[in-house]
Amino acid sequence: MRKIIMMAAGAAVLSASPAIAATEDTTMDVTANVLNSCTVSATPMAFGTLTTLGTGNIDSSSTVGVTCTLGATYVVSMDDGANDDAGQRRLAHATDATQFIAYDVYSDAARSTVWNAATTPAAATGTGAQQDLTAYGRIPSTAAAVIAGNYSDSVVVTVTF
Repeated sequence: MRKIIMMAAGAAVLSASPAIAATEDTTMDVTANVLNSCTVSATPMAFGTLTTLGTGNIDSSSTVGVTCTLGATYVVSMDDGANDDAGQRRLAHATDATQFIAYDVYSDAARSTVWNAATTPAAATGTGAQQDLTAYGRIPSTAAAVIAGNYSDSVVVTVTF
């Protein structure tokens, strides 16, 4: 019986031995590359329904929205429009190619700094959220009389970052 107890005790010791296991570790690199990016949008600049020209300045405005990556430096420029004449922006009559209304777009409320490719507002820095700039439009009091009808122009707004 003693022999049986010794064998049972030996079997118990062998069965209670821990299993041998091994581990191996490594690291996984996780990366991202965020590029500077910007988008730009603009609301229409509508001078409204006009009955006469040349009696006073006619003002309007538009909002230019810029969304850039946080920290991205950018500037917004505008071209002289599809109907410009030697740098003078003009609204063109819808059907009569000889009829134009002179106007301009400014970067300041006083309408003293024309906003075009040559004179852009100071550089700004992106916040990751939309930043709004106001474009101030003016048909000057010196605008010549024109025939009735619809007049329009198209100005390209560019964000450089």
